[in-house]
Amino acid sequence: MSATRIHLPRLTGSEMKRVGLAMARVVRDSTETGEIVVAEEITSQAQLRYLLREGIFEAGEGKDVLTERPELAGADVGALRALPDATLGREFARFLDTEGISLAGLRQPADYTEGETESYLMQRIRQSHDLWHVLVGLGTQGHEEVLVHCFSIAQTGFPYSLAIIGMGSIKHMLLEGRFSTLTRLTRGAYRRGRDAEPILGAYWERHWDRPLLDVRRQFGIVPLY
Repeated sequence: MSATRIHLPRLTGSEMKRVGLAMARVVRDSTETGEIVVAEEITSQAQLRYLLREGIFEAGEGKDVLTERPELAGADVGALRALPDATLGREFARFLDTEGISLAGLRQPADYTEGETESYLMQRIRQSHDLWHVLVGLGTQGHEEVLVHCFSIAQTGFPYSLAIIGMGSIKHMLLEGRFSTLTRLTRGAYRRGRDAEPILGAYWERHWDRPLLDVRRQFGIVPLY
């Protein structure tokens, strides 16, 4: 496999101002997830159009995702908790419970995206982020978020991940003395995203009851730890 090409955005003055404001708030408080969503969406429009032109969502399960429009934010977490241990759905529910994440918080509208299909896909990619934590085997500490973005940028090419990786490497790795993470694991996370099968079009809801190990094997994902 190879990494997705990155297309940098051409932002208007007002968009640059809004992204700058969002970035400043995120630097001040990395838990400002709403601001992260705004900055990511605004800067990802050119990349999203590129992904659609490339037909990434027209192959395999992606066709059904586009047709049926499943929502990860609408998953029945109680049903996922009842699945056997080590299945994708059970481990996703465990991750949500452990990290204190509510799926309801993933229902942010794509206010900065034009087009019904584009808006849906923006939301779908956004809602997949926490599941990718499970697939790569990472929690939500600051340095782990950086590593997930190292993985995801190879898959999505979203420019905002570059900012997260750059700022996060300084804040959560250099300043916290995580030098081995910075020098070794960031490269490893990127390579795992690059070498995996394209997963943007994966119909994850069809895989809930499958062993997590089998799902990783199908998509060529090697956990970081």
